[in-house]
Amino acid sequence: MHLHHLKQARPASQEQALFEDSVLALYLGQYAPRVFEFGALCHLSEGESFTFGGPETLNIVLDGVLVSDTGWQGPGCHVEGDGTRYTVKGAQAVIWVLDRSAEMWKANGLQAWQGALSNACRAAERALQAATPLAVLPDPETLSDVDHPQIRRTAARLRRTTPEATADAIFRFVQAMPYRFGNWQERASDTLARGNGMCTTKANLQVTLMRAAGLEAGFVEMPMSMSVLGKLMPSAWLAMMRPTVRHYFGAVKLGGRWHAADSSYNDDSMGIYLESFPDYAHLLPAHVSTGKPYSPTAEKNGVDPFDIQVVPHLNEEMSKKSRFSPAQFEALNTRLDRAQGSWRNWVEEDHPDLGAGLRIVS
Repeated sequence: MHLHHLKQARPASQEQALFEDSVLALYLGQYAPRVFEFGALCHLSEGESFTFGGPETLNIVLDGVLVSDTGWQGPGCHVEGDGTRYTVKGAQAVIWVLDRSAEMWKANGLQAWQGALSNACRAAERALQAATPLAVLPDPETLSDVDHPQIRRTAARLRRTTPEATADAIFRFVQAMPYRFGNWQERASDTLARGNGMCTTKANLQVTLMRAAGLEAGFVEMPMSMSVLGKLMPSAWLAMMRPTVRHYFGAVKLGGRWHAADSSYNDDSMGIYLESFPDYAHLLPAHVSTGKPYSPTAEKNGVDPFDIQVVPHLNEEMSKKSRFSPAQFEALNTRLDRAQGSWRNWVEEDHPDLGAGLRIVS
């Protein structure tokens, strides 16, 4: 580590704003600004190296990308010191470093902040474990497991007296689930059990439930600008994203005509979009009915939501390996998690800031 680059952190800075988007800050809650002040900042340029120190050192990448022989770390990711040497990839990087063995951090009267950080580290680890996929991923041909007992039970519970009402009930059930970036090679029943997903996994669950309920359903691909999708991400990630990505969502046939039915974004994640695009407030509440498809992406792209090409599966797309690790996905999700309250699943019951009695998922 280049010690001449280190300086004590100060509040109300650009670096503090980046810190607020980190995984640990999400779980630190009101303690985040004060904990930030106890760390030091390391500013590095392209090609310079940084070594994560001993086990009492806690490091958070605030900006840029660090690469090593074993992988890479992106904005918002935290690593306890393990001696790994990283090199800056790109123009620059900023790392926040806390020495938990320092007298300043160990001083009397800091028990609340020390406890909050310990709780945050444990909550982040529980969330990471829950988001980590199985070592052996399911066969892509099995992803729409329409005959799974829980899929069948859920579809039966959501079935209504008409195809239109059934389609809307299933659409709204999936749409209400939190939107989170993550692994997309998972069965519909796995997404149902997880209770959240990204565009591909939520579309897969929606289509599978609709088919289990006797509806004709399929998938649609549509381009999406990162100027739109990026609103859901911490700003430090945008520099490494492609300008345009492929967005996938479900479709259902009603009255003999295919209807776009994009259940990707729940109301809270749509709320993030509305901060930048307030003229799309009419898209809430989300629902689908005969003659009324639903696709925020089609509207943003100026595309007729009836003018869609529907395919029977996304097996090829959902079998592709992601360039992001589960830890990197967790860092990508902090803005979404804060808006949707997803962090509540992983906090300690006795955490004084985030509230007692919250559900703990093991």
